[in-house]
Amino acid sequence: MVPGEEKTTLAVGVVLTSDPEGSRASLAAFCKALSEATGFEVHGLGGWNYNTLLEALETGEVDLGWLPPLVAMRATSRARVMPIVLPVRNGASSYMTALYAPTNSTLREIGDLQGLRAAWVDRQSAAGYIVLRAHLRSIGVDLDRAFRENLFFGSHGEVARAVLRGDADVGATFVHVEPDPSHPRGERIVRAGWGKADVHVITCAGPIPSDVMAASVRVPVATMRKVQRALVGSGDSELGRAAQALFGAEGFVVALSEHLDPLAKLIAKQESEG
Repeated sequence: MVPGEEKTTLAVGVVLTSDPEGSRASLAAFCKALSEATGFEVHGLGGWNYNTLLEALETGEVDLGWLPPLVAMRATSRARVMPIVLPVRNGASSYMTALYAPTNSTLREIGDLQGLRAAWVDRQSAAGYIVLRAHLRSIGVDLDRAFRENLFFGSHGEVARAVLRGDADVGATFVHVEPDPSHPRGERIVRAGWGKADVHVITCAGPIPSDVMAASVRVPVATMRKVQRALVGSGDSELGRAAQALFGAEGFVVALSEHLDPLAKLIAKQESEG
């Protein structure tokens, strides 16, 4: 292919959800709408785990892949993919992670983290494990001393239930914030993994970008840009509705380096320190 030349066919790869047939139908509808919006012939491939999807992006079997933020960040740093758009959910394209305790707990600040039982989602969860721990390490917290037990509950809801019923002292979960000049931190939490429970936030970290639509580095830039423009401008169109059904996205924004850089630096610091 001549450099800069557009491709005429595109393969979109996703990891299927617990409803594979529903996911395949939604993927087919999305590909049809993207095809109509771009003029490319677009078809979908689904069913992998993320490691296999990355391999398919690297070999060119897949041109566009839907990736979680940590996977996208690491693949981007290795020049395997190029992020093109981020989904917007609840009016934002990123979120934060928080370490929290029940309001009636004596745990109030970082210095109180000594010998605790910590509730996490799982070891691959950005908001429920990886980013919060990387943040604590970056500010000098000895994780082995802070947490005598690391308990994994599989979901943000189960983490909250464990913390609130006293099975864990602290928990980590996602939080969505919006600017609020009257708040001491300049922003307030509008939604979090603990729902409406009464909790105290010990510390926050982030931002964490939403999932990423990334292109294989084999895809010509002109093709990437055409797909990017179609998704960002999809709005209340057939493509926008198909993206909502498949990805839960109410819209898209262009993926910029500042979306991934804070997370990349935090994780790089953690990995360099072992």
